[in-house]
Amino acid sequence: MEKERKRKSDSLYSFGKYFVLEERLPSLFKTNQRVVVITDTNVEKLYGSKLPPFEVFSFPAGEHSKTRETKERLEDELLSRGFGRETLFIGLGGGVVTDLTGFLASTFCRGAPHILIPTTLLGMVDAAIGGKSGVNTPYGKNLIGTFYPPQEVLIDGAFLSSLPPKEMNNGIVEMIKVGLVRSEEFLAKMASSFDQWKEGDLSFLMDIIFEAASIKIGIVEEDPFEKKGLRRILNFGHTFAHAIEVANEYKVAHGEAVAIGILIACLISKRVGLLSNEHCVEIREIFDRYQIPLKLPHPLSPEEILPLLARDKKNQSNTPRLVLLEGIGTAASFNSVYCTEVRGHLLEEAIQFANEHFVEKTYVH
Repeated sequence: MEKERKRKSDSLYSFGKYFVLEERLPSLFKTNQRVVVITDTNVEKLYGSKLPPFEVFSFPAGEHSKTRETKERLEDELLSRGFGRETLFIGLGGGVVTDLTGFLASTFCRGAPHILIPTTLLGMVDAAIGGKSGVNTPYGKNLIGTFYPPQEVLIDGAFLSSLPPKEMNNGIVEMIKVGLVRSEEFLAKMASSFDQWKEGDLSFLMDIIFEAASIKIGIVEEDPFEKKGLRRILNFGHTFAHAIEVANEYKVAHGEAVAIGILIACLISKRVGLLSNEHCVEIREIFDRYQIPLKLPHPLSPEEILPLLARDKKNQSNTPRLVLLEGIGTAASFNSVYCTEVRGHLLEEAIQFANEHFVEKTYVH
């Protein structure tokens, strides 16, 4: 099964099974273009020997490598070895790799071409789609970066065979999110297909990945540079999630943090009269069905979390703005801004809610 979808920016998304290592990369090797593969140490161990003889640059796997320092080191290595603007960069890996590769390509010699090959479910349905690139700082996630669409995104389900359950969960949560903000029908499909996920049938997985990715692509096409507001709905659950990740030094997995962030945003949506309690319960049940761990290693501190929330990219005048739901499959519009200011008492209630419902019972101060 192969499916293709073309964006208005002429970036081509290809979906299939067993075509990247077997066909697409060997065909690139036959060209005269200089090709560099950017990846992390985990992916290099798994797939480095299966690549054509491209030059490979890797960095230690994990969110801690998604920094300006890693980008600078890669740039210096590339420049010292004579690579220039004609270089084609291939980002092979999860979201950290694809974000770093896009950012690197966008500034290298003032712009070089790149192709993204996500090897994680999260990358296939979210991180590699939409042309956002960037790095983290001590002040927050993805605060430095660019919009720089790739030439191609190659989504090959064969890579999923190497993923541990935690990595699969990261992607599943993002798929649930996109249904929550944009498609009640897709969310219902996710809610009813847990048994098929457990079976791991690759044809089923590629079909549902294609559906989730297509929803995000459609949103991005309407608002490619986040100027209109619609693209903000993809940040649903991420305002608190990013703060949780930074506060816990990335020891909470992205998907788990987003799931908790979604449930916090649902609480706030309920408190402001947008979302029913029944819908909040239904959303929690979907996460439970997929056995997504909803655990924080220690209580959230308002003194630590509130400044992190204030630095979120959606904010104005340091006041947190959150994407909220007005129903299953519908993000609240707020006059097409698609986020709204959330102030002190609600934020404090949200932190208390997280501490009461998600802190591990074994936590001892």
